[in-house]
Amino acid sequence: MQESKREKFLRFLLIGICLLVVLGGFLYSSSSDKVEEIKPSIHAEVLSRGDESRNPVIAVAKMLEEQPVLVIYEIDQKNQYYFKVLHSVSLHKPVKTLRVTKEHNGIWVQMEEKKWILFSEGLEVLQERESDPSTVTSSGEAFQIQKDTGLISISRGSRDVQLDLTDKSGEPKEIHSLSGDDSVWLVVFQKDMVLARSR
Repeated sequence: MQESKREKFLRFLLIGICLLVVLGGFLYSSSSDKVEEIKPSIHAEVLSRGDESRNPVIAVAKMLEEQPVLVIYEIDQKNQYYFKVLHSVSLHKPVKTLRVTKEHNGIWVQMEEKKWILFSEGLEVLQERESDPSTVTSSGEAFQIQKDTGLISISRGSRDVQLDLTDKSGEPKEIHSLSGDDSVWLVVFQKDMVLARSR
């Protein structure tokens, strides 16, 4: 049986449409994978601020030799602010968000869009959930970079605290107070953390 020109045209048209649908699906799936990808970065939360008799304790999520980790550090104020590891745990995926419970007895970690894990201060898994936890807070402070001087200004009620980070390249992502008198600060960049003293 011989195929007419119209049938041949329809056959090629259907093959072309199928190829376009397959190609479109492939391009859509590869572009949505890139959107979901989390850029590795450092996240931090202060678990307890320090004073003259007590060292600050912080939780830090970061990449360590291509492996995402969650680490609890004690910052030894009397030993040149040495970061002493108290606990650490390897994670399956990079951290998207890090928060502390309002009762300050746990750390919430978000690694995927609908995946939150609650860790104790000893980094044991206490709970997993798919919705955002309601009792979370952040130790991060709102800050502004003064364009003319390059100083970072943090509003603390009736007074402003200033940090001089003009020798550092890049803009800070997070800033956390490490001391009760706001004299020592943890400044978090995309891939680095530094300590700074207020002016």
